[in-house]
Amino acid sequence: MLPPSTAPLGVVESAFHRLVSRRARVRKVEPVGDAFRLVTLVGEDLEDRRWTPGDMIQIGFAGLAGRAYTPLSFDLRAGTTTFLGYVHGHGIASSWLASATIGEQLFLVGPRSALDLGAVNRPMIFFGDETSFGTAAAIRATPEGMRGVAFSFEVESEGASRIALERIGVTNGVTLTTREPQDRHLDRIESDLTRALGAAPQTRCVFTGKASSIQRLYKAVRRAGVPAKQVTNVAYWAPGRKGFSGVQR
Repeated sequence: MLPPSTAPLGVVESAFHRLVSRRARVRKVEPVGDAFRLVTLVGEDLEDRRWTPGDMIQIGFAGLAGRAYTPLSFDLRAGTTTFLGYVHGHGIASSWLASATIGEQLFLVGPRSALDLGAVNRPMIFFGDETSFGTAAAIRATPEGMRGVAFSFEVESEGASRIALERIGVTNGVTLTTREPQDRHLDRIESDLTRALGAAPQTRCVFTGKASSIQRLYKAVRRAGVPAKQVTNVAYWAPGRKGFSGVQR
């Protein structure tokens, strides 16, 4: 018999999953170096769902806890979706990614709107970090594909990041900047960004990933005279926080 404190939670979980979530199972897990996993999910509940590149799915791991990912692709006829997960630390998402097994049953919510990549005009500068790689790859599914897009990522390991980006096909126009103490690496990113915008003022900016990095770059481009309507910000995480909507940390 379950302890009194445990039984009600199970009832709440079951009701929640029946109302808002979909069922899927793990079809494939591909290690991409040591730091990433490429995961494909399949399920009848994923068939005939509306998906726009930049939408997210939220996967439930334990209880009502969940983490969100941006699919690289979504096959509505086959009922499959693929996303890239970043394995780091000992959080719930990283622990699951490191041990995910084929056939494992999951609950997920979505796809849900987060960032409409197809609505962003070109040229575009896309900034992010390891949590943004899947979003960057999803740009390929927009009507204009990767045309006119430059990528800038702050990363922990240039080598590991290069392996992951090559695997998901984000290779052209990519600049990787290794993190430094006190975020000193952002000086170079900010300088490169403002220089590029000075040469092409009509460029649209999409900033994703770490909240404080986004805030700094947003202030920099606004000081440089870029209108707010040309900048899209989607924060995925912040140190010490469990996660914003759309976070995979």
